[in-house]
Amino acid sequence: MGSWFGRLFEEAGLKVLVSDRDTPLTNREVARQAEVVIVAVPMEVFPEVVQEIGPEISPEKGLIDLCSLKAREVALMLEHTRGEVVGAHPLFGPYERGLSGQTVALCPGRGERWLSWFREFLEVRGARTVVLSPEEHDRIMSLVQVLNHFWLVVLGRTLAESGLPVDRVVALATPSFRRQLEILSRLALQDPELYTTIQFENPLGEETRRLFWQIARELSEVLARKERQTYLQTFKEVQALAREIGSLLGLSAPEEKEPQTGQNHQETEKLSPGHPAEK
Repeated sequence: MGSWFGRLFEEAGLKVLVSDRDTPLTNREVARQAEVVIVAVPMEVFPEVVQEIGPEISPEKGLIDLCSLKAREVALMLEHTRGEVVGAHPLFGPYERGLSGQTVALCPGRGERWLSWFREFLEVRGARTVVLSPEEHDRIMSLVQVLNHFWLVVLGRTLAESGLPVDRVVALATPSFRRQLEILSRLALQDPELYTTIQFENPLGEETRRLFWQIARELSEVLARKERQTYLQTFKEVQALAREIGSLLGLSAPEEKEPQTGQNHQETEKLSPGHPAEK
């Protein structure tokens, strides 16, 4: 992500100084010379990097990080530098072509100048920014990242352990399950170290995974006891939530139709016109 943003800044006509393991410039040299320093390093080494460069950043300059978690990271930056501090989390990976349509979370730490500068830089190029506290960010990420990634690994392991031929599962996938498989397939592009760190380091991850298992166990017991009405009611409650989510995502609701005898299952899962998955 550091290289990705570096190219973006250069395309905007900004001078970019880079410090990496094999560059002539050191971390401290970049911190002393740059007006704003953006740290894009693995979360495991983030504390030592911030401790190294923080004292080199004067109060009128800025320090921004791109880590996937924010509470600890923003606190470390505030502790080790007198400069302005912004926590940023791009909610996409370096395989995207540009900022248009992407979301970046921004967590104010200290000062307004560099927060406003970075936010304007992102929004002018089509990004959507969401400003929130580091604590709220990490709580939401326990669902958006921790539970999402965890569920995908569970799905993949279940598919592998089932013994079913993957090609036949794909061939017989309904539209909704095919979309699940498409999301699962994107794991092939991801960094295993980063995804593992997110599971272990999010302070609310265990709480969210525990809630997931609690609900899964309760529903499994309802099914084992053949409590049809209880499960039906739960499904309807989730349907209500699904409608709210669809509205927030700007998806048009499908027209309600009377059930037809012998209706093709694939037709019941037909996407509404303009649904992103059709593209």
